Formats: sequence, structure tokens, C-alpha cells
Amino acid sequence: MSEVQVVSGEYSYLPIERVHFGPGSISWLAEELDRIKSQRPFVITGQTIAKKTSLVDTVEKAAGRKLAGVFSGIKQHAPISVIKQAISEVQRARADSLISLGGGSPVDSTKIAVKELSENFAKSIITHLAIPTTLSAAEFSHSAGMTDDTSKRKTGVRDPRLVPRLIFLDPKITVDTPSWLWACTGIRSLDHAVESVYSPRHQPYVDALALESIRLLFQSLKSSTNNPSEIGPRLACQMAAWMSFAGVQSVGTGLSHAIGRVIGATWDIPHGITSCLTLAEVMRHQARKYPDRLVLIAKAEGQDSTGLSESKQALSAADRVEELVKGLRLSKRLSDYGIEKSDLPSIAREAAGPKEYSMALEVLQAIF
Repeated sequence: MSEVQVVSGEYSYLPIERVHFGPGSISWLAEELDRIKSQRPFVITGQTIAKKTSLVDTVEKAAGRKLAGVFSGIKQHAPISVIKQAISEVQRARADSLISLGGGSPVDSTKIAVKELSENFAKSIITHLAIPTTLSAAEFSHSAGMTDDTSKRKTGVRDPRLVPRLIFLDPKITVDTPSWLWACTGIRSLDHAVESVYSPRHQPYVDALALESIRLLFQSLKSSTNNPSEIGPRLACQMAAWMSFAGVQSVGTGLSHAIGRVIGATWDIPHGITSCLTLAEVMRHQARKYPDRLVLIAKAEGQDSTGLSESKQALSAADRVEELVKGLRLSKRLSDYGIEKSDLPSIAREAAGPKEYSMALEVLQAIF
């Protein structure tokens, strides 16, 4: 009989009130708006959704009332100037709730709007309802990133009160999401889950959800990308994205996320793509430090590890991630985005600091 490991730690829950999930779950929007007594909901989204899909009309119909307004100017990495424009329009419209519609940038922009409209939470907080169309899982996060228009540096705020109060995971809403965006944000969710498992602060509750997230993504991400009208795999990936973020506020993220934060806004690389660039190579380094944790990941990926040593199983977990990224046609190099070799030391310093500088630089050199 194997020895039971005794662990201790702490887990923090976020004040998400309710998650509606499943095909057609957006139909609960009207009831939720009634419950919070909102008659003037305001949608914050991006131009592609507003101009190339009928999703805004779908949301208005589901809301069962006329929208107070729509701001469709949100851009990648949430530029501060654009968020300020959105806030001004929300105020002019006298909105009494905010609906974020889209990926991580609309969701994060809406979080920041909530903070600013409440004057840093000194006043009552306008309700944020999130309807995500990608797998970024930003709707489950208590942090929000924004980009300084001048320096192109990404900054962020973090507070439990930033998290959306109500979330709608409706796979039918995601069918029009561009395949590359769906796929790379799926890898972003994989990044959340993987880095939760090998975090030095890992814990059993988070492990269970993160490993199931990995299993679902390996099972359904490719099929849901290639066949977006098949609702089952789309919903499986949405559930995986939800589970992937269960541990981020309690066990943190690692070097893959840290590098992504540095290179994303500065070189205008979507965060889903940054995970495609960094994750497998960071895993190879972590396999040396935490082989037992990488073995858990390998098993969740569905690998047959019969006859393999622990170290080979650990490294194979990284190889499978690389294969998945290639299979989704998302395999890129840093040099593809205009990053120069001379930029690598400064990226490593900013992402990792002195403690993990050498590892960060090795990762960057390997993916250059």
C-alpha cells in the first residue's frame, strides 16, 4: 500500500456568483438581468464580433430588452486609451450593467471599466456579465491586463472584485470564432493547467481540476477547431478552460506565463500565441526539476508510458504539447514576430528576474 502524502495549504475562492454552461445557456441572460434589476445593459466587444457576426443581436435578443449601447472598439492587449473611450460611452449611456462579449481583451477591458466606474471600488460596483467566445479563461480571473499606448508595456491590476459576477459558457456563441484564435487560446488554457500542476505550491484540489482540463483539451481541442459546428467538443473545451483557471489565484503561474506577459504587448503577439511559443520548452526545463509532476501531466495527455523511465515520461509530456501545437498549425518562432536575438537578455531579465534568469534565457534561445 502506497504511503498517503500529507499536504497543507490554502485555497481562495473568487466571488463569481453563477456560471451558466451548455448549448443555449445564453437564454438565461434575461432572467439574470431581471434578477439584478438591470434595464440598461451595455455591451463591450471588439470590431470583428460587431461587424462580422450577428452576436450583438443575439445578445440583445437574449437580454429581452434594448441595449443601452455597444462599444466595439476593444483591441488586442486592451490599450488604455481605448478603455477610457469605452468608459466614457458607458457613462453617457447611463448603463446599469456591463456585458463583455469576446475574448480576453473585451473581458479584461470590462473589468478595468468596472474598477474605474466605481472609483477604485469606493462606490457601488456595476455588475459585469461575461459571455466569452474564446478559451482564454479571462472571465475566471481576478486580474486584468492593459497596455500603455506609448511604451507598449503591459501593466495589470488584481483584485477579487474584478472577477465577473455572472458567466455564460455557451458553445453556440463560439462557432464564429476564427479557428486560429480558438486553437491558440486553447493552448493558453493548457498553459494555465500545466503551470498549476508543476507549481511549487501545487495542491490536490487544483491538481484534480487542472489534470482534467489537460485531458479534455488533448481530447477535444483539435476536433473542435477543425469542426466548429460540433457543439460537444466546443463545450468540452470551454469546461477545460474553466477548470484550467481553478488554481491560478491560489498556486500561481510560472515562467511560460511570465515570458508571455513581456513579449505579448511589446511585440503585439496574441497571448494564445505566446503560450504556443513558450509552453513546451518551459516544460522541458521543469521536467528536470519536477519530473513527478510532469509524469502526471503526461498521463492526463493520454500517453502510454509503459516501459518509460520517469525522466522520459516527464520529457514526453512536453513533446506531446509541441506535437499538439504543430497539429493545430500554430508552431512559430520568436523571430517570426520581429524579436531580435539581442532582445533576449532583456526579455529574460524582465520575465524572470535574477533567480530564473538563466532558465528564461535558455528557453528564449531555444524558441528563437
